[in-house]
Amino acid sequence: MSRSHPTLRLITIGFSHYCEKARWALDRAGLEYVEADHVPLFHFAATLPAGAKRTVPALATPRGVLCESTDIVRFADETLPAARKLFPEEPPLRAEVERLVARFDALLGPAVRRVAYWHMFTDRGKTRELLTSTGPAWERRLGRLLAVPMQAMMIRGLKLYPEPTARAQARLDEIFDEVAQTLADGRRYLVGDRFTAADLTFAALCGPALIAPQYGFPVPPQALTPATVNWASRLRSSPAGAFALRLFAEERPPVRAQGRSDVSPGTG
Repeated sequence: MSRSHPTLRLITIGFSHYCEKARWALDRAGLEYVEADHVPLFHFAATLPAGAKRTVPALATPRGVLCESTDIVRFADETLPAARKLFPEEPPLRAEVERLVARFDALLGPAVRRVAYWHMFTDRGKTRELLTSTGPAWERRLGRLLAVPMQAMMIRGLKLYPEPTARAQARLDEIFDEVAQTLADGRRYLVGDRFTAADLTFAALCGPALIAPQYGFPVPPQALTPATVNWASRLRSSPAGAFALRLFAEERPPVRAQGRSDVSPGTG
């Protein structure tokens, strides 16, 4: 069922996994919203005037700006009946969902981001394709010209060096092993017997690593390096990776965003 909130504006970097987490929750709640996606670094010009931080996603609502993906999930959850809420009302279940969401946000998300960029930044041409796969036409054109210095800034800012990347991969493997152990008893979801914010957060944050077909803003194939494809193949074959792919296939609704660059004329 559609719920009209014409003033909702989601500011994103289209392919960002934290943005996918927020987008998925809004889509699942059936909320109408405008998505303003941007080239990385160019998004500062949108977030700061809106009263948000330098990070995305940010959701402008009638009540103010929400600057954290989990806050956006909570906002979307308010519109749903108890049986469909992503944060269960039962205290023990809710506490476990809250714990897992916080853990995935703090550990899984940064690990996936670092390793994904590490693999994707091995080819300058493909890096340019990745960084300019999102955003309005003028940002994409300027981004193509500035791709090399932008990549250098992101390498420094995200510490895309061998040792930090190796630690990030180890952390990612640790989280995947924990999820596999949780699912080893045959359960279909991480907490309780239905889809919760813990499942959504896990799937969304490892979506780019899995090249999930239903990902809400997919990375274009021409931006994928062989290293990225090989990395994704290994993760997809793991129990946790297969779990996340099933969640995308069964629980990811169609994207409802309006005004996005990949569906707007004149983008390129």
